Amino acid sequence: MRIGVIGGGIAGLTAAALAQRHGHEVTVYEASREWGGCAGKFERGDYLFPAGATLGMGFEPGGLHDRVLRHLEETVPVRPLQEVMAVHLLDRTVVYDQDRDRFLRELENKFPSEANHVRAFMKEMWRDFETLRPLFERLPALPFRSRQDVFVAVEGLNPQLVAVAPKLYRPLQKTLARHQLSGTVFEQFIDGILLDSLQTGAKDASHLLAAVALSIYHEGAFYVEGGLYQLADALERALRRDGGTALLGRHITSIEPVSDGWLLTDRRGRLDIVDTVVSAIPLEATSQLLTGKDAKSFKRQYRRHLSRSQWGTFSLYITLPEHVCLNRPLFQQVYTEHLPSGHAFLSMSAGGDVLRTDKPERTVTVSTHVDLSEWKDWKQRAVYEKLEHEWTERLIEAVRIGFPGWSGHTNLMLPGGPGAWVKYTKRPNGAVGGYAQTPRQSLFHAASYRTNLPDFFVCGDTVFPGAGTIGAMTSGLHVARALGVTL
Repeated sequence: MRIGVIGGGIAGLTAAALAQRHGHEVTVYEASREWGGCAGKFERGDYLFPAGATLGMGFEPGGLHDRVLRHLEETVPVRPLQEVMAVHLLDRTVVYDQDRDRFLRELENKFPSEANHVRAFMKEMWRDFETLRPLFERLPALPFRSRQDVFVAVEGLNPQLVAVAPKLYRPLQKTLARHQLSGTVFEQFIDGILLDSLQTGAKDASHLLAAVALSIYHEGAFYVEGGLYQLADALERALRRDGGTALLGRHITSIEPVSDGWLLTDRRGRLDIVDTVVSAIPLEATSQLLTGKDAKSFKRQYRRHLSRSQWGTFSLYITLPEHVCLNRPLFQQVYTEHLPSGHAFLSMSAGGDVLRTDKPERTVTVSTHVDLSEWKDWKQRAVYEKLEHEWTERLIEAVRIGFPGWSGHTNLMLPGGPGAWVKYTKRPNGAVGGYAQTPRQSLFHAASYRTNLPDFFVCGDTVFPGAGTIGAMTSGLHVARALGVTL
């Protein structure tokens, strides 16, 4: 079967590499000049920056990335982290330890007045995750769109799931209230963790998905040498080694049905015909490639999802002298009143990571969520430059908190607003991270990888299960299963 995969991010490359190994004839079309999408990289002089954070999960034995890489006979250089990150609240710093017991003791020490409530809350979260674990390991696809989807889910069912079923539509805010933690600094701590993983805070987050998000770091957390683009590169290598085709700089502009499959046209007018399409770009971008009745059918199927709002991100890419970075955590979350979302995430290169730089410096990626409505006029240069300056100053303040020894000197500082994500990763309006994982927008209300169009699939962070490299790879795996792959 000839398969055309549009988009060379983690989701698309996962589906492509697995399908090629299964015997299909796969071609990946990536519009940019880098693999990885939002998990890609770029270089400036002697420095390499990951587009996003380099904190990796799923590389532990039996983890999703480990399973897929072993199946494809590939590896990615990673370093396990005992201390996952430091979270700087306004009046205290919490060390997020990979070990559950040590982490729980840290929480009790840093939130002494709520220690008993915090312990009970975290125990409930972890208990619910353990109940969900068989499903989590089976990776069922929601909502159910085929007998195969149902069969995979049924294999992961167990009697204990009855206990968490009433929590299916519970927002985490209710759980926090039950544990007398609403309105506390601890809730603020939870907000930041969930905003990065679920694109929403404790008030609206799905309880069950929050249970996963608050447990996943304890399964295994890793520093990826160079950055998470290494995962994309490994998938692309496997695809090519097995005979697949991977094309950079091929921006597909239309998808049309023809008598013997689907016709793909790129911006230079080059044509390819494939039997099956896998669109691994956002749903909004996919809908713009289709025309006529196909576009109507697609928009009708995903109308609720296409109407949902998404966050954007503003990033700052900066170099810091080595002495400033010594004994500082590789990953930090900084709370500051200067940021509307309340926090920024700082991701620093490890000492000795010569893929990032061989100078006595570190490269640091700093990012925060932004409301895209504020950037609606970003195409006006004066407006964009003003916003870029304001947000750069806000993130510089976050860097000062994370690196208190920093004098302000840097050899390189590059801002990256929503316009950069439009230009380099073709994200519509600069939206990244998919949809907020609320009870009414996640799980059985998420977007399915199966479209109503024949031989046409979708995957990526706007499709179940959502954001992050694990979410993206899972959606790609769901497509691969539909194409006959077993893993």
